[in-house]
Amino acid sequence: MAPVPPSDPRRLSSATPLPGNSIQAPQALGRPLPAGVARAAAGWFALLQSGQASAADRARWQRWLDEDADHGRAWAHLQAVTGALTGLNAGGAGYRGLSAAPRAARRRLLGLFAGLGTAAGAGWLASRTPQWQQMAADYSTGTQRRRWSLPDGTDMLLGPGSAVALQFDGSERRLRLLAGEALFTTGHPAGALGDLPFVVETAHGRVRALGTRFMVRSSQAGARVAVFEGAVELRPAGTGATARRLQAGEAMDFTRTGWGTVQPAGPADDAWSRGQLWVDNQRLDDFLAELNRYRPGWLHADPAVAGLRFSGVFPLDEGGIDGTDAVLAMLPGALPVQLRWRTRWWVVVEPAQARG
Repeated sequence: MAPVPPSDPRRLSSATPLPGNSIQAPQALGRPLPAGVARAAAGWFALLQSGQASAADRARWQRWLDEDADHGRAWAHLQAVTGALTGLNAGGAGYRGLSAAPRAARRRLLGLFAGLGTAAGAGWLASRTPQWQQMAADYSTGTQRRRWSLPDGTDMLLGPGSAVALQFDGSERRLRLLAGEALFTTGHPAGALGDLPFVVETAHGRVRALGTRFMVRSSQAGARVAVFEGAVELRPAGTGATARRLQAGEAMDFTRTGWGTVQPAGPADDAWSRGQLWVDNQRLDDFLAELNRYRPGWLHADPAVAGLRFSGVFPLDEGGIDGTDAVLAMLPGALPVQLRWRTRWWVVVEPAQARG
């Protein structure tokens, strides 16, 4: 399949890759996707392959594709399985392959998602867990950061791929961080609401604010809290231990079963809020998983280079696929790798080929 390079990805070249590469065992994982997104992707794919799509249809498809990272992953999977979209570009040129009517083609394409567990890694586009389906987020983001003012005057900034459920009641101002990261500057409303504790709850534990500015990040592996002003009380979810207090300038990783050691809260903890991606001796596959939160589509590290480690600071202020294309273009200058653009939305980082 011919590569599809981005348009001038070298515009942002101010990242500062630092030395420190090493090799470890490779690893690459995907992320789950709601069934509704799979159905939508199949519908768009069938329409665009049918030859019946208008320019307006292609424009609507492009907007859908840009809305959320999950949309790009679904699209990349269909391309990978069918091999039908060689040379795809944003204008819609180069479509070839399926010739059936859109409705019939859509039914067949949905079958490709059903077999995904063996085709592209278990669970990559599987339905979300029942727990996730039951927890409706009041605030969520796709591939961009977004700021909200909460009912109590708290300022909340969410990173990409993040979701928060608001659960204010008569006993506390509680937020559930369902995914991703959030930076809070707590409000101090007058009246009864201002007397209620402000609590951020994750799957791994609870963080109670004590008049503060702080960051919480949650993933399946664990959570992290960093305090920039004031203090917080941290209580892991699965222990009977008393709460642990963190002061301004301190950070800590924790899980359901306990907490780690107190660390300094550094600029890397809230770099995402400033449009930066900080990397400190990070594996390449982990870096790509983090970068993938900022763009639609799929980033993948070849097993031969997945364990390479490096450090640097990468600008993401531009955001979206163009901004992350620029970050990807910096990797060959820091590591012995090259980029293979299987499609505009599917990029593989692989070993650099020796030049004779």
